[in-house]
Amino acid sequence: MKQDEYLDKLPENLRLIIQLTDYRTAMILIKHYGGSDYSFPPLKSISESHELAELLGFNNLKKLCQFWNGDIVYIPKSDRYLGILRDKRIEQDLAELGASSDIQRQLAKKYNVTTRWIRSVRKNQVSKTPAVSKYDRQLDMFAC
Repeated sequence: MKQDEYLDKLPENLRLIIQLTDYRTAMILIKHYGGSDYSFPPLKSISESHELAELLGFNNLKKLCQFWNGDIVYIPKSDRYLGILRDKRIEQDLAELGASSDIQRQLAKKYNVTTRWIRSVRKNQVSKTPAVSKYDRQLDMFAC
């Protein structure tokens, strides 16, 4: 996973969770265990019926347990972090699904935000890509 500028705004444990798994997993952990310590079980003691395996998926749980093998980890609690992660996930969905008005309505419903917010996230996403100047497309008149 590539390192983005927004990751610097997140606590270290949250960054590690995102780097080991994905944004969705981090959002679920914050929602269910935010503001408390969680003891990730040792890798050899987990199974597909573990409570976290059902929430996160067995592969994600395996990655986290492999890294924190029985350690107690603080899961931060803050809506600000959830908002950052939610917006990043919206950007991913827009990139994968497109940005039609129908998709924007579906994403607004999925993430419990307004379509105006989805358009705002899309605008920020588009403005991050470097624009090609009209002068970059023109040939140099004086080139040999």
